[in-house]
Amino acid sequence: MEASGAPSEDVLLQRPWLPVSISGCHLLAKSWFGETAYRILLTDTHCVWEERMDAADIQSRARELNRRLRASVEAFFSHLREVAQPCLAGGGGDAQVSLKRQQDGGISVRLKSELAGLPFHWEFHCKPAPVALVCLQLVRPLLVMSRLLQQQVEQLGRLMVRKDAEIQDYKENGATLSRERLQTDAFEEQTYRESFMAKTLPLLWSESSDALGFGAELQQLYATAVSHRNTRKRKVSEEWRVEEKPPAAEDLALASSPEDGSVSTDPAGEDRKQNLSEQVEASRATKQQPPPVMSDPAERSTSKPKKKKTGLFR
Repeated sequence: MEASGAPSEDVLLQRPWLPVSISGCHLLAKSWFGETAYRILLTDTHCVWEERMDAADIQSRARELNRRLRASVEAFFSHLREVAQPCLAGGGGDAQVSLKRQQDGGISVRLKSELAGLPFHWEFHCKPAPVALVCLQLVRPLLVMSRLLQQQVEQLGRLMVRKDAEIQDYKENGATLSRERLQTDAFEEQTYRESFMAKTLPLLWSESSDALGFGAELQQLYATAVSHRNTRKRKVSEEWRVEEKPPAAEDLALASSPEDGSVSTDPAGEDRKQNLSEQVEASRATKQQPPPVMSDPAERSTSKPKKKKTGLFR
């Protein structure tokens, strides 16, 4: 059982987008159910809707929609989780689900089932999600997946070229195919790419295609992409913690010293302050003394002994 509080963005990010169909509307859904809280995301690729509910909100809406039922919020939510999760996972379920678009841009998903022999009603009131949430939960993972698949195709193209060179070498040395139906043309990346796009893109943009179909392989790729993001995020956080240094000793000394103007009750501290002030006053007095008077240059010259002259004449 998961925590009852609202999940973090990373917890919701790890949930896969699952294709669901409600009232003929094809959607991608992502949901999280705790003990007494839930959060769901729905998108039709034109808009993304979101709803978050905690225990108090669930109890208030359950009593509003089911006036004949008297039960605790845990009982309401336990039944809601059992019938709603299969519907939001694309597995159907026993509940009747319908979707209605609201004038304010939101959508309402209505669910009807039975609880203790009585009709149980619930409505998910989903509002348009903020752009930051859409980028985090959908756009950025899809861009990472797209780049990952692109690099995979590039590596496979280079491998195909090497395989063709290997086959050509076999042929030049007399090797032949035992079955001609296995023979293939040499791989040309540009020709293959143009042909593939010309055939595939019209099918993907057609109304009958399942463009929202997140199959098992895409769900696995999505999970791999977001899990790598979380691993990298934890690694960066650990590096930051390692780089953090403890405060230097002089910083601790400055932090522990009393601020200017504070009153100290320690006698020893008062003596140290008095000695320090006396030293400062003595230093100031020394600086204020006039410089010593220099004697007259003439007098200094007479006091020096004369040097004897040396040379031919004495």
